[in-house]
Amino acid sequence: MKEKIDLTLLNASTLTKEQEDALFYHVDIDEQESEHLAAEPYSYWKSVLRVFATKTSARISIICLLVIVLSMLIIPLFAPSGAYDSNLAIKNLGPSLDHLWGTDLVGRDMFFMCFRGLSKSLGLAIITSVIVTVVGTVVGLFWGYNRKIDPIMIELYNLVSNIPSLLLYMLLAFIFANAFPDMSVEMRLVISLSVTGWIGVALFIRNQTLIITNREYNIASVTLGTPTFRIMMRNLLPYLLAVIITEFSLLLPGMISSEVSMSFFGVGFPSTEISIGVLLDNGRRYFTQYPWQLLAPAGVLAFIIFTFYLMGLALSDALDPKKHR
Repeated sequence: MKEKIDLTLLNASTLTKEQEDALFYHVDIDEQESEHLAAEPYSYWKSVLRVFATKTSARISIICLLVIVLSMLIIPLFAPSGAYDSNLAIKNLGPSLDHLWGTDLVGRDMFFMCFRGLSKSLGLAIITSVIVTVVGTVVGLFWGYNRKIDPIMIELYNLVSNIPSLLLYMLLAFIFANAFPDMSVEMRLVISLSVTGWIGVALFIRNQTLIITNREYNIASVTLGTPTFRIMMRNLLPYLLAVIITEFSLLLPGMISSEVSMSFFGVGFPSTEISIGVLLDNGRRYFTQYPWQLLAPAGVLAFIIFTFYLMGLALSDALDPKKHR
């Protein structure tokens, strides 16, 4: 039985072995285990996925996106022979079991036409959005880090933004069509949408760069003589990935709408091509007589825009640092 000790009379330097054993319990320590942290390592991207997965809007957008992709890839494979060919004997038929969304002015099946046109319009929008995002990010990083080019870039932004974007896209497409008649329609549309579309992304990235440029680690890198390119790529870009992803997801529906509008006004895909814009242009002429010819492609377009905007908003919320701990 351990002896009782009067704590008021204790002096640490005069404690005996028996007194130490009475006061303290020795704990065995594993040197390897002591190196491990009690808490699990924090991962920002794992936290983003966790927050994103818990949001109802994110789940809905993922399901909608899977429906779009699978429909775009699978439905055209089951198109019957002649679904995309003219057949005046069945022109302007209403929705039925044989033709789920009816037929158009020359007898083509609207159901299969919409999903074939979707692949062309969506593919063009993705390519254009990637180009605009990459160029805008690179220019925005350099713009935000080097304030000397501010006057030139601000004037360029003011010049471009004061012109309605759709009018500017249509003007550029018209110029390229006349200057380069051998250029493909797809290439003409991509260049028209990209040549000025990056300036808005660049301004957004520039503003985000200004927020983090004067943080301690960036000031330390400058003091140590770290090259500017390395600072932008290693210090700034990783912290901007979240806003870049969000910007890309919100840019897609805008590019789809622009391509559709250009085809609608006759400066996009020609009437012989199959795209959502061409189908809308054909359907609006006889909307009062054959409304399904406009409602079918308009419904597909609305579904796509709804999906990407919903996903963009869910991503924006999930990437917010305030949502993580």
